[in-house]
Amino acid sequence: MTWQSVQEDVLNRIRNGEWPEGELIPTEADLATEFGCARATVNRALQALAQSGVLERRRKVGTRVARHPRVQMVRFLLRREIEAAGKVYGYALLDYQEASPPADIAQAMLLRTDDVLLRIRSRFTADGAIYCCEERWLNNFATPGLTRDALEEISPCEWLLGHVPINRGSMAMAATAAGKGFVSQALELPVDAPVLLLERMDWLDNMPVSLTRRYFPQEHRMIANI
Repeated sequence: MTWQSVQEDVLNRIRNGEWPEGELIPTEADLATEFGCARATVNRALQALAQSGVLERRRKVGTRVARHPRVQMVRFLLRREIEAAGKVYGYALLDYQEASPPADIAQAMLLRTDDVLLRIRSRFTADGAIYCCEERWLNNFATPGLTRDALEEISPCEWLLGHVPINRGSMAMAATAAGKGFVSQALELPVDAPVLLLERMDWLDNMPVSLTRRYFPQEHRMIANI
């Protein structure tokens, strides 16, 4: 069993309520016995979830589920998705600027078109090959402390996971064309090439935090564990 498989099983148990918020989970040794794998495999999975804010680990106390585990945000991480496929994850910040949102973005985020948001554009690779590109609109009021320097190092999703306790979200998918501009350039595709659009909206209670649009080449496959 791989550490990614252990991680997925742990996430499923938290999501379905088997391990509720604040509860201590079994020890690494017990989980290794249950899963039939090395203790080091379990350790790597639990460490990754602790770094993502899903678990809390304390020496001599144990590992417990965080009070507000961000299970769905972890599942939205491209690093996790790419590495689970056995490939090397790559990320590059392409653009970072403050801008007024288009009407459809403002409407979805319950904001005005004259509000100023952060628009982040980035590209992700797997083993050096283009995997997808992303355009993300961030609410400045919900993301204090976010800087361009921070996003040169980690993706916006990873930064949010460590700094903003997002507690609800929605997702939609659609087929579209690459079109002129950012998407076709970032994916290195003709403007009429079909792409898969994955759109996600994240909230902190009633505050809109982030609207993300990820674009994948037509051959991309979406795999979900249900």
